[in-house]
Amino acid sequence: MYFLLEQILNGVSSGAVYAIVAVGMTMIFGVMRAINFAHGEYYMIGTFGGWYATSALGLPYPAAILFGVAVTIVIAYVIGKFVMQRMIGAPVEASVVATLGVSLVLQNTAILIFGGSYKFFSAGYIEPVFFGDVGIAQQRLLIILVCILVFLGLELMVGFTRMGKTIRAVSQNIEACEVVGIDVKKVVMTTFILGTALAGFSGILTAPVNVSVYGGMGEIITFKTLPIIVMGGLGNVRGTLAAAMILGIAESLVAGHFGLQYRDSVGFITLILMLLWRPHGLFSSRARF
Repeated sequence: MYFLLEQILNGVSSGAVYAIVAVGMTMIFGVMRAINFAHGEYYMIGTFGGWYATSALGLPYPAAILFGVAVTIVIAYVIGKFVMQRMIGAPVEASVVATLGVSLVLQNTAILIFGGSYKFFSAGYIEPVFFGDVGIAQQRLLIILVCILVFLGLELMVGFTRMGKTIRAVSQNIEACEVVGIDVKKVVMTTFILGTALAGFSGILTAPVNVSVYGGMGEIITFKTLPIIVMGGLGNVRGTLAAAMILGIAESLVAGHFGLQYRDSVGFITLILMLLWRPHGLFSSRARF
């Protein structure tokens, strides 16, 4: 029983990580109607930023989080300005090719700068906390807490701020927004930077748990994010959170009972089953934002 509870807690923390990453991709899809296949690379950039801040600059972990997110935002701004804004109204195929190209550029640039070897991330809060006989690392509890705060913040922003309302408007009808004078490019840029910043933030939060940092770490995150946004309903923020938790707990249970080597297969199997059985997701797309 204690082993099962530990697996569920670890699954919830993994689901929290996936949720923070996936909600960014979901929001970008909502305003652009395009899947960002480079989204995992921003997770990688944030992680490398945090690793460089702690290992080379000697910054404490909280400052490394800010440094990694700042680096992610700067790179996202450049890419958003020269690539993503040009994808507004473009065919889906164009956005797929463009984001895949960006993914390759970012991944290979990181390998060129930092090398292809694995880096050790030594910062973070890895001491365990025990609830009776059930133990969980402090970092995993921090991830769960941050996930709750992120989704509460997004709910408040989308529901009560001017920018949140314009994001909802653009997600519903781009042409009508242009007619009434909404700066669609500005909304796309803001949403893109917010989504990529969340991915980078998630990477730094997860680094103490993953321990290893390497140039290709973004690929698996992108492939795990895809089944989440499909299962949650494309563009559905609340559905994304529920789908991420389902996938995280399922992966943890499979890894605990059948072996770690089978964990990553859960996401791919989920994606195939969802596309065959319910391609619109488990939750209504009308709940977008």
